[in-house]
Amino acid sequence: MIRWRASFWKRWLRRRDLKLATSLKKFAPSQTLRIEPGVSIGNVGVGFKSLEIGAMTYIRSGSELINVQTIGRFCSIGSGVVIGQEASLHPLDWVSTHPFQYTATPLSYDSGKEPVIVGHDVWIGREALIFDGINIGTGAVIAARAVVTKDVPPYAIVAGIPARVVRFRHNPETIAGLLSSRWWTLPQGQLSVLPMNDPDSFLSAISDNPLDQVNYKVIEIDGRGCRTVSD
Repeated sequence: MIRWRASFWKRWLRRRDLKLATSLKKFAPSQTLRIEPGVSIGNVGVGFKSLEIGAMTYIRSGSELINVQTIGRFCSIGSGVVIGQEASLHPLDWVSTHPFQYTATPLSYDSGKEPVIVGHDVWIGREALIFDGINIGTGAVIAARAVVTKDVPPYAIVAGIPARVVRFRHNPETIAGLLSSRWWTLPQGQLSVLPMNDPDSFLSAISDNPLDQVNYKVIEIDGRGCRTVSD
């Protein structure tokens, strides 16, 4: 019966242009995932409380989504990526770092870090590690095996341990134009006929011919199943 239920929901998602290889059995009763069309998620670890993933984003198998709240549209996330690793998983200023101190005792420990926020059009390379409380700006690139310990500006390329800005993808004027355009809110069919290989020409094209914003359906997933929650 459980096997039938799992296969039913996988087919249900595929009919809606979605892919989720992760079993619904991994979801705790309190966990909620909301995704837009075109999202593809491999077999990943799910430690988040509530997560929203934007249209066309894909996440390869082997990644871990620990303490993350939002992943934007058109993101590319490689295998083995860890998002939201707790930087203060164990207390450093207590007598011990071991969890016995707050397991079945009157004491409690909370690292208190905020979840990760990932913008739109972000590329995260294989086995990158992003600590909790980090904001990854729209258009950023995280190199493979980078360890991200602080916020990443929009359209920055970062690499290394700890990750540092190597360069920016575009000049400041083009970056400002792309952010202002909010191109990720436009219909993909219309985007595909624009000069995406030339940012300046692209910005001119949408400035001369404003496009309508797309309104995607949102699918909510939890341990009980899947449902459409908005249009």
